[in-house]
Amino acid sequence: MSESSRSALAWAGLVVALGLAGAEALGAAADEAPALPVAEVRAGLRGWGETVFAGAQPERFEVEVLGVLRAVAPGTDYVLARLSGHGLEDSGVIAGMSGSPVWIDGRLVGAVAFAWPFASEAIAGITPIEAMRRIGSAGAWPGPARPVVSFAELAARRLPGDLLTAASHRLARATGLEAGPAVAWGAGGFSPAGLARLSAALPALSPVAVGRAEPLPAAGEELRAGSAVAALFVDGDLRLAATGTLTERSGDRVLAFGHPVAGLGDVSLPLATAEIVAVLPSRFSSFKLANAGPVVGEFVRDHAAGTLGRIGAVPSTVPLEVRVAAPVAREFHLRLARVPDFLPLLAAVGALGALDSTTAPGGVHGLDLRIDADLGARGRVALSQSFDGPGAVGEAAGYVFALLDFLVHNDLAEVTLAGLRLELTPWTSPRSADLVGAHAARTRLEPGEVLELYVDLRAFRGERVRRTLRIPIPADLPAGRYTFLVGDGASVDAARFALEPVAPVSFEQAVEWLGALGSTREIAVLGVLAGRGLGVAGEILPRLPASAQAIWAAGGGGGTRPLRLAIAQRLRFPEAEPVTGLVRLDVELRRPQPSAGEGGGGEEDAGEGATPDPAEGSAGGGGKPSAAGNAKEKG
Repeated sequence: MSESSRSALAWAGLVVALGLAGAEALGAAADEAPALPVAEVRAGLRGWGETVFAGAQPERFEVEVLGVLRAVAPGTDYVLARLSGHGLEDSGVIAGMSGSPVWIDGRLVGAVAFAWPFASEAIAGITPIEAMRRIGSAGAWPGPARPVVSFAELAARRLPGDLLTAASHRLARATGLEAGPAVAWGAGGFSPAGLARLSAALPALSPVAVGRAEPLPAAGEELRAGSAVAALFVDGDLRLAATGTLTERSGDRVLAFGHPVAGLGDVSLPLATAEIVAVLPSRFSSFKLANAGPVVGEFVRDHAAGTLGRIGAVPSTVPLEVRVAAPVAREFHLRLARVPDFLPLLAAVGALGALDSTTAPGGVHGLDLRIDADLGARGRVALSQSFDGPGAVGEAAGYVFALLDFLVHNDLAEVTLAGLRLELTPWTSPRSADLVGAHAARTRLEPGEVLELYVDLRAFRGERVRRTLRIPIPADLPAGRYTFLVGDGASVDAARFALEPVAPVSFEQAVEWLGALGSTREIAVLGVLAGRGLGVAGEILPRLPASAQAIWAAGGGGGTRPLRLAIAQRLRFPEAEPVTGLVRLDVELRRPQPSAGEGGGGEEDAGEGATPDPAEGSAGGGGKPSAAGNAKEKG
């Protein structure tokens, strides 16, 4: 088959599957309609289909078979047909018709599944019902994905600027859309700015109401083949949904869609009833405008040929609370579909939607973020970060995505997210102060003394301030050069993980490190000196004698990593406003001379921490070092 044909087959309209969990879903039910095998389908056969064009009642449209596309997917053929009636001659195949059942001579052929944009006729691809009824007995699905960004990149806040957009595009492609935005997503409760953000990644986005004007089936008892249904990726005060059509119902078991919602195998997606308000014709791809109703079931299996589920089943969702603290405090309560590959994106979208619904578009120049993730039996992760500048909102949302992506996709342990709370405090003017320099009151001192460190900040629009930090020098340090890295907490963390590049070896260790991350709302200080050390099983053994290092290395452990520098201390000083920047300064440590009769006869050998030229003790500036790994907090 040609590449253009394969690409065209990918243009599927979006529908929703209803689900049944358990082995009982795999066999044929007694009330299944008789099927028309693909082997008996011929060009020229005529039949009909059912879908909802307005309201909640399915209506008939006409079908003429054009032929069969053979072996388009492994073991799967597709029926090609021309649709007519209800204005389909002008609108073309409508996004939301996916799953619409097609009948010939009283036998079920399959479900409308895909179409071509810009087509001058309503030509549709139909997934055979034989393939859909085999859902559940097909081969294995891919295992869980790895995190999009590494732990070191997350800890150092070195995240791609297009992280959310790329994740949204992957979500769209996962529905089978390789060549463009043919999925008809619907969003409800979002502000115009929030809709604009979503539309940038999901161009076929349309409005979907949180409420509904007319009563809809409340318990799923009226749902039948041809009924409109909605898959809720985000539910509650905000909604992100996809509307489509039910293909077949056998008792509580249902089949829908004719192609995958997300291609993820076993899933748990809320199924809701839906009301079609209108069909919006488009030269590109017409789509349905819908209201989503109450949840009446669950998607449980998402397959290449469609979806499988049960009416009455209760989907597993993740509660998300978003509190926006200013200008008027407001709380949003959401439920996220428990789909690991999408969950981080849904949480980030929920945060953006809550913020955009509360603040003026473009009026946020800073954002304080607090995240509290309930990991059930594995404890909690609670941390705070601040973001400033014109991209603060996007950076914060990207950080939410990256953190949750690491938690649900980490390669250390399986994690079930039991709940999530986000606190957002927006600021309407820039607050961040640049850290422009650091100076030591003295450049020569003894271990055990307290050093006064002066940090110079330049606030927004030029006002300069100075902070005085008292730094106790560890008493056990050797003589020689001692280097301080002074900066905002996030930049110092980046430097810390670059100096001690050791990855966590257990999930508990990773949680501990995450909880100890600094933020830009503090000035952090690292004390660094030369000295051989090792990273062993995620732990740092600094300043080891050469003999001890050789013994560890001789053990042949694959988890050991030599270190040339050691972090002797880490101190954190809270700030009322964010700070950004990183500078370095050096001081000289000297041990006291031994008195007469005590032996020695000279200054202690500084060894690897050789005393530098005194002129090197002045402050220096620098950018943010890149993080090459991870290290446990010191100091």
